[in-house]
Amino acid sequence: MKRLSVREKIIYRFIFNEERVYKHWYSRFLVCGVNLDRVRRVVRRIKSFYHWCSEWSKEGQTLESLGEESLSGGNTYSARYIFHEAAGCFHIGQHIYFIDIEQKNNAQKRARENYQRAIALYGERLRPVKIEIPFGETVIPGYLRVAGLPKRPLVIQINGLDNIKEVENHWLGDLFLDAGLNSFAFDGPGQGEMWEDVKLLPDYERVVTAVIDWFERNNDYELDLTRIATYGMSFGGYLSPRAAAFDRRIRCAVGNGGPGYLPKPSRLGRINPIWIRDLLHVMGFESIEEAGAVWELVDIRKAPPLDRPLLFFQGGRDRIIPNPKEHADYIMDWAVGEKELQYYPTGEHCCANFLDEVIPYAVDWLTKHLQQ
Repeated sequence: MKRLSVREKIIYRFIFNEERVYKHWYSRFLVCGVNLDRVRRVVRRIKSFYHWCSEWSKEGQTLESLGEESLSGGNTYSARYIFHEAAGCFHIGQHIYFIDIEQKNNAQKRARENYQRAIALYGERLRPVKIEIPFGETVIPGYLRVAGLPKRPLVIQINGLDNIKEVENHWLGDLFLDAGLNSFAFDGPGQGEMWEDVKLLPDYERVVTAVIDWFERNNDYELDLTRIATYGMSFGGYLSPRAAAFDRRIRCAVGNGGPGYLPKPSRLGRINPIWIRDLLHVMGFESIEEAGAVWELVDIRKAPPLDRPLLFFQGGRDRIIPNPKEHADYIMDWAVGEKELQYYPTGEHCCANFLDEVIPYAVDWLTKHLQQ
């Protein structure tokens, strides 16, 4: 069990509840492929955030059993859908749950297992392709979604801090496929499967470059690698334009809800300590003091100014990033190429309450810029 500060204990017990917090997450949960009424039923059972992971894991297990029953009855479409929803439940349970890392990691593992069971039931043409790309002493694990047409662009999907490639990125990948775009979702250092071996790197762009290098050597899927974009939400909204700034093979970038920099330790009082815990978890440190120079290197202005198209979304009521407009302006001032800020004054983190507008707009923007 993680040792929690007094402030964290108060937040977990009294502040993390439906009225104050959970209701703002519902849109993200829907992108995880979980039915809204199921979300409400599970949340209704949770009296304290201490029980968040266990209750969502129970729901995942229930769906897992239902999926097995459907499969044994020959109902493969139902089974596929249910295994996806089970993966979503396990993912929601582990998300930002740092009270018990063993429980968190187990829920994440179950999410991966259910995703694998789901995609095994796809036809060959639509089945995500598991790819492992060498990176130092380990591998970058990811899934390629192929649009089915030769010489189509590639969108590289970059995780947020505590996301995994199998859930939200799968459903976003469906939209890219529908628009005729190939997509590759992966776990990078500090994320998902890679967390055990490599923690978050301040020069995360090296990972994206390794991905592009691998596809250039192994382009058996007829991807048009002269038309590559990056797309990231939350912390991925910072990593996406940063990666594009360092690798000129990336034609354009989309970021949603990312910070421009990490605040100095003296200014952390306004940030929810749970999100600080998230950063430290993916970085592999116990305290900000221990993180030291790594923490300070997270600053978009330490990257070369981006001189290719950038689309950035920011919500004015972001509860994760303090002064969200300041961060959006910081990023937009840094970029020197074609740039567009879509600012939603009443938007939550990643404009989650406007995803029905934000995501289709991003797909259209990518399609236009990758056709040029």
